Amino acid sequence: MKIKFDEKTATKIKDLGEADLVFDFDHTLSEENTEVDACAGGISRYRIVAVDKGKVPKEFDATIDSEFGPIYYKGYGAYFFQDEMYTVLNTSYNLIELRSTAELLSPNLLIVDFRGKTRATF
Repeated sequence: MKIKFDEKTATKIKDLGEADLVFDFDHTLSEENTEVDACAGGISRYRIVAVDKGKVPKEFDATIDSEFGPIYYKGYGAYFFQDEMYTVLNTSYNLIELRSTAELLSPNLLIVDFRGKTRATF
């Protein structure tokens, strides 16, 4: 599995500096206890989350290849991803779209800096 970032999204990620990246789709890395009520196995929103280097939570047990190195995600979520994914900036709404060769996976991929924060307990 691989993800390729468009130039503007790549710049946003580069600007985060030294961090590990996590693909969080169920708000595991959130300061608030965010209730997830989604029919697609608990997916609430696709987010690329920067965490402190070496501090990837153990439940993120699989990786996606990228130009920034591995992006960690929960292995059971592989069902919701495609082998080849990429981002496109939607200039009409200034949103980052996550796409595969077959479909639009998310119209609003978020980039979140979670370094130095503590996640909520559920």
